[in-house]
Amino acid sequence: MNIVQGSTAVLIGYLFGCFQTSYFISKMVSKKDIREIGSGNAGASNVTSELGWKYGILTGFVDVLKAYIPTQIVLYIFPGAYQPLNLIALAGTGAVLGHIYPFFLDFRGGKGIACYIGLLLAIDWQIGVATIIGLIFITIITDYIAVGSIALYIIIPLLAYYSNHSDVVMGCAVVLFGVGIIKHWINVQRILGGTETGLRSVFKKHFS
Repeated sequence: MNIVQGSTAVLIGYLFGCFQTSYFISKMVSKKDIREIGSGNAGASNVTSELGWKYGILTGFVDVLKAYIPTQIVLYIFPGAYQPLNLIALAGTGAVLGHIYPFFLDFRGGKGIACYIGLLLAIDWQIGVATIIGLIFITIITDYIAVGSIALYIIIPLLAYYSNHSDVVMGCAVVLFGVGIIKHWINVQRILGGTETGLRSVFKKHFS
């Protein structure tokens, strides 16, 4: 992989990530900016809380794809690239960053978990599936989606390190760790203050 391939991978990923699924769905369904209602987060969890499960699931599904698809595009553009995993990591990281910092929405996006899952599915579908199961499990136990999300941002760099992945993959994991923790700090404060919306509250809101 050379600098042109790496830069192209990041750019393609970022542009895909900038497609703010929650924003468009919220505008179509409620005529509101998802970032101005509920928790203010432009992601599947806030869509679920404010608009219902079917829109939340749709948002999450598309957000996974918008990280997975660019990884496959860069592999198609650069067939036979040396260490293709580096290209996958860069494209997926670009997508997560695009989701969190979309240029056309004043760099105010979501928190990137669904996109991160899309990246992990591209690296190894078994890791991706295990991550989904783990997130569901932690969320059910703790009642907070944010706890599982923070755990993901912490665990992946550790796995990358102990698996002896390349410096590029390790660098991507560390960058996402830093950004992820910063984005979730408000959730930590809300949990400690008892104001964070829990999974059970969402269930009661839409199924009671």
